[in-house]
Amino acid sequence: MRIHRLEEALVRKIAAGEVVDRPASVLKELVENALDAQATRVEVELRGGGIELVSVADDGVGMTPEELRLAVERHTTSKLSSEQDLRRIRTLGFRGEALAAICAVARVRLLSRPKGGEAAHELVVEEGRVVRDRPAARPVGTTVEVNGLFAGVPARRKFLKSPAAEARAALAAVRRLVLAQPAVGFVVFSEGREVLDAPPVEGPQARIGQVYGAEFARRLIPVELSEPGYELVAFFAPPEAARPTRVDQHLFLSGRPVRPGNLASPVYQTFSRYLPRGLHPAFFLYLDVDPELVDVNVHPKKEEVRFRAERLAQDLVRRAAMRALGGRTVAIGRGFQPPPRPEPAEVGKEAPLFSTTEGRPRPWRLLGQAQRAYLVLETQEGLEIVDQHAAHERVLFEKWRADAKIPAQVLLVPVRVEVPFDRAQALARAIPRLRELGVILEPFGGGHFLLRGWPAPLVDRQARLGFAAPILALADRLISGEPPLHELWREVACAAAIRAGEALSPKEQEELIIQWKGTQEPARCPHGRPTSLFLGWEDLARKLGRRP
Repeated sequence: MRIHRLEEALVRKIAAGEVVDRPASVLKELVENALDAQATRVEVELRGGGIELVSVADDGVGMTPEELRLAVERHTTSKLSSEQDLRRIRTLGFRGEALAAICAVARVRLLSRPKGGEAAHELVVEEGRVVRDRPAARPVGTTVEVNGLFAGVPARRKFLKSPAAEARAALAAVRRLVLAQPAVGFVVFSEGREVLDAPPVEGPQARIGQVYGAEFARRLIPVELSEPGYELVAFFAPPEAARPTRVDQHLFLSGRPVRPGNLASPVYQTFSRYLPRGLHPAFFLYLDVDPELVDVNVHPKKEEVRFRAERLAQDLVRRAAMRALGGRTVAIGRGFQPPPRPEPAEVGKEAPLFSTTEGRPRPWRLLGQAQRAYLVLETQEGLEIVDQHAAHERVLFEKWRADAKIPAQVLLVPVRVEVPFDRAQALARAIPRLRELGVILEPFGGGHFLLRGWPAPLVDRQARLGFAAPILALADRLISGEPPLHELWREVACAAAIRAGEALSPKEQEELIIQWKGTQEPARCPHGRPTSLFLGWEDLARKLGRRP
């Protein structure tokens, strides 16, 4: 085959794949354009998860008819003038590719009126061709409507997920942008319903409260630090508000939501001793950086950045995390107090090593609780150290598996709970499935729900611990797809399980060990982590320099 030039329409469709792969990426690019246009209010609408329609309307500076025509061409932008500008990028968009790429793979209607202009103008583009160009009516600002994404590119469209899954991704993208820009008002509609109305607020903590709820925002620990060229305003959730996933770890770089990347490491290093295994810290890092000290041009979708002095940035975050925990008592206790020792039993060759105070034989003896997190057992072969949280998780998980369907206990007084708006839709769709677990929820507007029932075996303990954390954990699981019921029950069991840092009486310790050893799979918790660690007598003797 001879080398030849590709047609321009094909070039545009190929290039579109660099920045546009699903409705969420379309939405991100359009909202960033609105923010760069100095919008103070942005309205977002999704239909069919964004596959049928993504619409973004703003009250920004708008465009003239000439600028509108130029905006849909490749490599056109108002945000760069020279190569030197690449070293001091202050806008969210700058590549001059996004709008042209979107126009190449969808039907796009643009409507804009410039500030100071007397009239608006409309432009309609279908797969890269302008099919309508005429005057129109609109207040100052711009509206971009993207219809039928990838309708003319079947090879791309078949890789899109279900409308529900695409809606989850798009709303997650909106959530990050809303959090990043507290001074801008946002209204979001999905499938004709308003899912968020967030007026402008004075600072990040108030915006976090709009998205996650005022109660969660009040619990955050704020820290402010600065270095030459760096200004950090950080908010850390306390360890007891840790999450089952990393979805609530945010970095906003000079107003741009990006992946935390290596800046998450110092938070983990600082918080790790306070967190139960398998849970993740939640944090919001608002970092303003001199543009000379960071490269935002390393990723086609602008989702990653590169710091000129990454260690300095990491150290700043580390000091902020340490300050957030400053003055807090360690979440787990120190030392252990062994319970009264059982009466010794006569041991024969076939007899077990230990017996209980009631005379029942048992192949282990409970020595006590260490660090209010581990239960220490003496056996004939060595020492067994049991993670009390993981062991109790296994017990609760297998109770549900044995019963197949958990009965719900109706609460005398419904409990009102709130989740972020992008998780509320996923939670609402899962209400029939959650009822099979004994979780009875009722939508109560926006991100609010009324909890009317909880799994009967767990209701008393969970009522003491609170219901907000498990509901949010369920929503976190649901936002990534439609997991099987056993995965959802795993989160319910995890929330109700005995925690690290919880003191247990000798009787409670013994009952937990008996129940745990009676499970079918005691070696691992439902998440797959080991529940215990064994140290044989010979290994212990060798480590201490004794001859076995």
